[in-house]
Amino acid sequence: MATGRQTGVLPDRATSLAILAALVCAAPVFAVTWIALTGETGDYLLHLARTRLPVYLIHSAYVAAVAAGGAALIGTGLGWLVARTDFPGRAVMSWVLILPLAVPAYVAAYAWFDLSQAGGPLQAATAGLFPTIRGSWGAGLMFALVLYPYVYLLARDAFTGQSADAYHAARTLGAGPFEAFRRTALPMARPALAAGLALVVMESLADYGTVSHLGAPTLSIGLIRAWSGAGSLVDAARLSLILVAIALIVFSLERAQRRRARTHAASGRHKPAPRFRLAGLQALLAALACLTPLMLGLVIPLGRLAWLALNELPATGLAAAAWHSLTLAAISALCAAVLGLGTAYALRSRGILAIASARAAGLGYAVPGAVAAVGVIAILSGLQSLIDPVWRALTGQVFPILLTGGAAALIFAYLSRFAAAAIGPSEAALSRVTPALDGAARTLGATRGETVRRVHWPLIAGGVTSAGLLVFVEVLKELPATMILRPFNYDTLAIIAHNYASDERLGEAALPSLLIPLVALLPMIFVARYLSRTRSSTGTG
Repeated sequence: MATGRQTGVLPDRATSLAILAALVCAAPVFAVTWIALTGETGDYLLHLARTRLPVYLIHSAYVAAVAAGGAALIGTGLGWLVARTDFPGRAVMSWVLILPLAVPAYVAAYAWFDLSQAGGPLQAATAGLFPTIRGSWGAGLMFALVLYPYVYLLARDAFTGQSADAYHAARTLGAGPFEAFRRTALPMARPALAAGLALVVMESLADYGTVSHLGAPTLSIGLIRAWSGAGSLVDAARLSLILVAIALIVFSLERAQRRRARTHAASGRHKPAPRFRLAGLQALLAALACLTPLMLGLVIPLGRLAWLALNELPATGLAAAAWHSLTLAAISALCAAVLGLGTAYALRSRGILAIASARAAGLGYAVPGAVAAVGVIAILSGLQSLIDPVWRALTGQVFPILLTGGAAALIFAYLSRFAAAAIGPSEAALSRVTPALDGAARTLGATRGETVRRVHWPLIAGGVTSAGLLVFVEVLKELPATMILRPFNYDTLAIIAHNYASDERLGEAALPSLLIPLVALLPMIFVARYLSRTRSSTGTG
């Protein structure tokens, strides 16, 4: 455990957790693949292939392109500003800019559509000149405004960690500040930017609430209709395979971009890139550049929803839905943190089984929520068909239907999607535990358990907590998996908000929509500040 190469109880447990994480994350994907390949071809899918499928593909690509383009522009620009310039408020902005991740894209869509629709405040204020936020371009814009932190975080770290040598060489050769940035800093940061954009693309393709509300016919719309409308698990599984294939292509391109990256210093020494001090008008413009996406993605949507909530009676069943959301998110976060930490410990062994398990677990994060839900249904259906004959022979009765397992099925789907998100932060935190620390603990007579409790945990607690909180926030926001798997009369805040918004009763949807980001903001503040402190303590902030 101490070095990751020793054998014993704890490494075995860690490897077992890594295998469990791999099974939880990968099993729904394999189940979807099996159902799609072995099921009978129905008339619905053939009809869909001739009619709506090309439309779904085109609009999915359009939404992803708008989302990626907007997130790239915002995230890269803000990452460079925070990493390479110094202006009043920069230290606060470095972590505040992450907070729009707490806002689900569908919540921002509810607010912006209400503001910009015919008869809305923006239309009245601009005499009808402000465009209504709708359709595929509107959905892409919403994704860009709330998902740009994925790109910003990686861009900030990439620009901060770059050497000044290439930049100084470009300036010496007569390039201006922007030209030097475009020719040196941007190409070196490209792999990090590609990783952030891959996450933005996958989140936009996985979404259902935003594209449904704004009328963008994407693949996730077709998948939900195949399941809830046509009632065909096989057709839903085959549409799911298209999303899985796109996810694998996107992440394969991102990994290829990363493999081609080469970062090195000319003399083996790392000279930090300069940070330009801004003053006067330049400092004001930099602060405005940081505040603008915060206002558009966080303050204005939440402000509009708060105003609507104050002028409408609360929705019925709100307390029960809030309790369901919190308990599901808390249990999923705790389980994901345990699986993530166990996988991170297993990876220290550098064993083939641990590495293979971690990669299999990573597959889950590339899978949309609707696909995970279809996979869970396929698994539960298969288990049902295996258990029923045995149970009937023993008791003479039919085994209770597993699909009504409720919270357990939901947590399974959540973990299959988000457990992988807990591995990275846990692994990064565990990298701070050096073999020298373990050796010192053993020299002082500490047992393995005491070493973990007294040496490892104080160093990794922040990272593991951040991993759990990230999963907590993601589960709070998750909509399509919850729609497909929830038991009858088991609502969450996301479900209530979506149901009212679908009925064009945005006043009643406002309060549950507002509660999701408000609850998620506290965990996101902790995560944002932890990430900023970690970068500062390592000298990269």
